[in-house]
Amino acid sequence: MIHRRTIATTLVIFAFAFASDARAQSKPPASRWVEIGKPHLAKRGKAIVLVETITSTSSKDKLWALVDVDGAGESNDCNWLKTLEAKQTYRFECPLKKVEAEKYPVRVRVYHDAKLEDRELLYEPVLDVTPEQITAAEDAGAAQAVPLGAFESVETALPVTFKPTWYRHVDKGFGMKAYENSGDLTVSADDLVFVDGKKTIRIPQARILSVRWEPLPRDIANHWVVVRFTDDEGKPDAAAFRDGGRLGTRGSTGPIYQTVRRAKK
Repeated sequence: MIHRRTIATTLVIFAFAFASDARAQSKPPASRWVEIGKPHLAKRGKAIVLVETITSTSSKDKLWALVDVDGAGESNDCNWLKTLEAKQTYRFECPLKKVEAEKYPVRVRVYHDAKLEDRELLYEPVLDVTPEQITAAEDAGAAQAVPLGAFESVETALPVTFKPTWYRHVDKGFGMKAYENSGDLTVSADDLVFVDGKKTIRIPQARILSVRWEPLPRDIANHWVVVRFTDDEGKPDAAAFRDGGRLGTRGSTGPIYQTVRRAKK
């Protein structure tokens, strides 16, 4: 019991530290392994694109980068998982449908391993687009960008079952636990099926709108696999999943995310 309380207290303290650090970011964080650029605008033909750059400064090690741009829609177009080879620079471009007087939150995370467990840095700026920025946007020209929605991960044969897996609604209300149910999550080419012995939740792959890796209210210290989809009545809905092993600290949520994201049609 004492051990569990110690873990819970540590997670709460970490959650507050994490939140404070994320809010305090006004410039890219320093790292010995990677350099992150500030998001800015550029012109790609007639389109205005939001640009984020990442340069690996590692001499030999491969890194993993997750880049998301919110506000550009709920699709995965502006959601990348990319391996970073040593001493290489990568350019991520997100076409903006709405430009003037819009705010675009950007989330950049860099990890040392493919399980997305050993995080090197987190950068969460917000690009507040102004008319001056649009006018000053330079032509991208021949600059090469990582293809939209590029997703490089460890291949997992389907179907695969993850257990124990935590489940919760994205807008879960107040409660002592970060999750609502703990059970088995099976990912197949046709659907996601969560079973906890009392209830079964089935999400057809064809109804999934987006799959994101993000923190949630009341558990900001951890990332969840957030699946947004349409329900049986055609209304938008969302569910979140996380590795539930060792009180949610086992660290296999990254493989769940990669498997669900790859299976999405």
